[in-house]
Amino acid sequence: MSTESGFKVYQDIARPAPDIIEQYKNFVVANVSDSLGSLFTMHHSVKPAYHGMRPMRGPAFTVRARPGDNLLSLKAIELAKPGDVIVIATDGDETRSVWGGFMSMMSARKGLAGMVTDGIVRDVAQTRDENFAVFARGVTPVAPSKNSAGQVNTTVSCGGVVVQPGDLVLGDEDGVVVVPKGEIENVITQVQARIEREAAWEKLVEGGELIPMDAINEFLTEHAAELLGRKD
Repeated sequence: MSTESGFKVYQDIARPAPDIIEQYKNFVVANVSDSLGSLFTMHHSVKPAYHGMRPMRGPAFTVRARPGDNLLSLKAIELAKPGDVIVIATDGDETRSVWGGFMSMMSARKGLAGMVTDGIVRDVAQTRDENFAVFARGVTPVAPSKNSAGQVNTTVSCGGVVVQPGDLVLGDEDGVVVVPKGEIENVITQVQARIEREAAWEKLVEGGELIPMDAINEFLTEHAAELLGRKD
């Protein structure tokens, strides 16, 4: 019997503690992205597959798939645990879907948190009916194949971001961000500080004022910007 080098399926992963993940419950992707210095944010082409999608968060259960093939993604659904986010890396292939409605149905009933892919998907209405979170580059009616090698739960690149199994993946209407598993607790503190700062800014703006401009004015001065009078 022949084997293919690199055809690997790791059946389980180390996950962040549930109470740590719970602390991200009310965080929006934009604030998490800011707290990571705008790093680990997937390309804007990876977006919600339908309008009104619920926010998503959970540990990454990764799949390295051949273009247009969903054999190992189906295996990942079987192996993943409630709360996981399946992340399917396809090198941005747009020839065939890698996810469909029955996959969303199975995942929703199993309690998975969502799916992210840099490929394309189909059966959006069925996915919407399941209220299952799916982020992808686009939609096609073309079915996937089920006959290729790949990997489950190895390090992948999806949407321009390196994702390791167990990293925390968050998605909302702004897009998808990945929190490396070694930074998950540190980022909580940074996001909370940003939320407090933005709450203070909101009060200023509601009162008819502007957010603080000191840093902006210092930058203009430091770089010798010409502050001129009226432009006629």
